[in-house]
Amino acid sequence: MKNILIIDDEIDICKNIKAILEDELVYTAQIALNSNDALSYIEKNNYDLIILDVWLDNSKLDGLEILKKIRTESNVPIIVISGHGNIDMAVSAIKDGANEFIEKPFNTERLLLSVQRSIELFDIKNENQLLKQGNIFNYSFIGESQAITKIRQQINKIAPTSSRVMIYGESGTGKDVIAKEIHKNSPNKNGPFIAINAALLDPNNLETLLFGSLDSSHNEIGYLEKAANGTLFIDEVGEMPLQTQAKILRVLTDKNFTKTGSNKTRELNCRIVCSSIMNLEQLTIEGSFRKDLFHRLNVVTIKLPTLNERADDIDLLIDHFSNLFSKKNNLKYIDLKPVIKSKYINHDWPGNIRELRNVIEKYIILGDKYDDIKSTKESDDFESKNVISLPLRNARKIFEKNYLQSQINRFDGNISKTAAFIGMERSALHRKLKQLGITEEEK
Repeated sequence: MKNILIIDDEIDICKNIKAILEDELVYTAQIALNSNDALSYIEKNNYDLIILDVWLDNSKLDGLEILKKIRTESNVPIIVISGHGNIDMAVSAIKDGANEFIEKPFNTERLLLSVQRSIELFDIKNENQLLKQGNIFNYSFIGESQAITKIRQQINKIAPTSSRVMIYGESGTGKDVIAKEIHKNSPNKNGPFIAINAALLDPNNLETLLFGSLDSSHNEIGYLEKAANGTLFIDEVGEMPLQTQAKILRVLTDKNFTKTGSNKTRELNCRIVCSSIMNLEQLTIEGSFRKDLFHRLNVVTIKLPTLNERADDIDLLIDHFSNLFSKKNNLKYIDLKPVIKSKYINHDWPGNIRELRNVIEKYIILGDKYDDIKSTKESDDFESKNVISLPLRNARKIFEKNYLQSQINRFDGNISKTAAFIGMERSALHRKLKQLGITEEEK
């Protein structure tokens, strides 16, 4: 049952509204005749809606002042009513956070419609937020390698604090998962997790996107307000335009912001977590990223390893994604470790975990029809054999041939650089290439 607070200095009007709500909607209603009683009731009770008169005789605060005070602490729906209403008053009320404005005298149908609409919209927003919040933690942080164990230890130290965090890592390494893991283990874990991509922010519409806007027709919520009491994750912050950087810096410096069209200052009360593929310190030297903003954001740093740097986790990741996509597509679970590890033994995984995930999803759906590695003659030869079934000597030869070919390709055929990287003498590498049958043309 919905609980309504009616704030009006005229007792007859209060009783009339109370009777309408209780008879027509079977709601409960409480009456406050002045601002002191109203604020006292609000502090002690949870209401689903507040009906608020503008003019309150014998009160310390008028209705619009009460509205502003409520809005600093709550998003509860508020319908403002007045017998002396005009357009300017209605605009002012909406700007300060009222959901609707009704002039007195009003008929029963008008009141009931406004009450039901305000409560329904509020409930829908809450339900959507809960659904989104539930999806926040619909992920798995997979890994037991030394590199990932170190990351877990960092998160355990960082998450309980309010410090800003910068996450570095190549594309596909799971920067968003780390941001969610920080949020999940933080004091504001019950608050929203809002993710934005800095590269996609439109500088021409920036203030509305970040701060929101307020006018007579609508109240648009910006990212900073959406993230209140939660976490704002700014992905690829290195791509942020300089114009945007200046505005973000101002907010972080002042620790508050103002909606477009409003003169009310709102406190910044969300945690900022950022990520970047690029080295922001280098970008500051190049002049494409503000040095002062870099120091504001780069309080604590987490560097994510590539998939090759956490190779010990590949078996776990293959199992996880195989199970995930088998269930998602109602298909029988298949242990893909043998086929993935044999066909991709010489693969560099430039797309990291995201690439591995995509490969596994394709194998689950297409089975043997999917063949992703056909980039070189050596790869085709390697795929035609199942190294798991070969004697060690033969398997080693196949591995060495593919490994050396990949390294030579990596250094554009430069034998000296290849030899230096793999730790062999140049002459010894030449002999090994000849033994394995890697010709000058193949290099």
